[in-house]
Amino acid sequence: MKDLLLNLLLLFMVLLFFQLIVVDRLNSLFVKYQKILIFILVSVAAILCMLFSINIGGQFIFDLRLIPVLLGGLYGGPKLSLLLFILVMGVRLPFGGIGIVNTIIIMAMVTFAAFMLSKRYRKLMLAEKLIMVTSLSAVFSVISLLIPEVVLNFKIDISFMLLFFITQTIGTLMIAYTAELIIENYHLDTALMKNEKMEVVSQLAASISHEVRNPMTVTRGFLQLLKDPAIDEAKRAYYLETALEELDRAESIISDYLTFAKPHLNEMVKLSVQVEVRKAIDLITPYANHYSVEVIESLQEQLYIKGDSAKFQQCLLNLLKNGIEAMPDGGILHITSNENEKNLILQIADTGLGMTPEQLKRLGEPYFSTKEGKGTGLGMMVVYRIIESMDGTIKAESKVNKGTQFTIRLPLMT
Repeated sequence: MKDLLLNLLLLFMVLLFFQLIVVDRLNSLFVKYQKILIFILVSVAAILCMLFSINIGGQFIFDLRLIPVLLGGLYGGPKLSLLLFILVMGVRLPFGGIGIVNTIIIMAMVTFAAFMLSKRYRKLMLAEKLIMVTSLSAVFSVISLLIPEVVLNFKIDISFMLLFFITQTIGTLMIAYTAELIIENYHLDTALMKNEKMEVVSQLAASISHEVRNPMTVTRGFLQLLKDPAIDEAKRAYYLETALEELDRAESIISDYLTFAKPHLNEMVKLSVQVEVRKAIDLITPYANHYSVEVIESLQEQLYIKGDSAKFQQCLLNLLKNGIEAMPDGGILHITSNENEKNLILQIADTGLGMTPEQLKRLGEPYFSTKEGKGTGLGMMVVYRIIESMDGTIKAESKVNKGTQFTIRLPLMT
């Protein structure tokens, strides 16, 4: 009983390892090499069972190898079942004894069953699968116990025969049910991920449609007004300038969307952090003055990163602009940079309105903005994507009415 239960425990451990490591963490690998990984799983399980087997009279070896081999053949198909037959025979031969005849007969029957039933088995409902595989296991268990008695004239204790039959049959049911649960969870997770992606695409499409429609509507209105020959030149110039500004805004929204969708870095070069940050500060200073915001820098020299200057500037300007707009009544925008464990630590902190924990959790999500209808949320999504494409991380900390701090960590170049 102890040896049979150990076999059953080993089978569950292999199955659990397969789910936690291969199915959950190496999902793409599992999809690409599904049958190979199933063969490896079943092979390991069968070999472990044979290593901890019950030797009767030095002639027969009993274990629960039938369970993984049978399930592997039904799930993997005829070719995999044939490979398992060869593997089991190769491992069993060194043990010797007349029991090798028993192994040949049973494994041949399991292989034949996989050839005939594997396609049908995979199309069955859960209950039907469990009935089929348990029935097959029961039949093969009886045959494997009768062959020594009837064919080879070798007596086996009746109590062991009963115990082996019950353990292998019930064990097959339990392992098959567990395997089906793993498969069902895998399909549910895949479907959930697909639905989440579709929801993100839907939200982005709604956001882009809404935000682009507004400037296009304004542009169309002003262009219609320009048809009037009676308007003076001053109004004509104003209408034209406004229409161009709205078109620029639409282009900016589309550019942000494309950057988020695919943040392609045109040219990865060595960038001076100090130079790039000061360039961004120079560009944003007039905007900061408009909001009565003081920009303070504290930048360590000789810090270099690898990246695309244009995209990094876009990232910095988005963060600086958001920080300034978070201080409508003025404040301080503090930018610091230093080195920590061969990484650049760039911090951008404001003394503005801050965010609630709920808002902080949603930061970077599509169609989410703290600007109360004035923003699309695309700017922060672009920031996150650019930093990610540069092998970096970004973290936000915020308190309501006290301000927000963004911490960017990027690998340094020597």
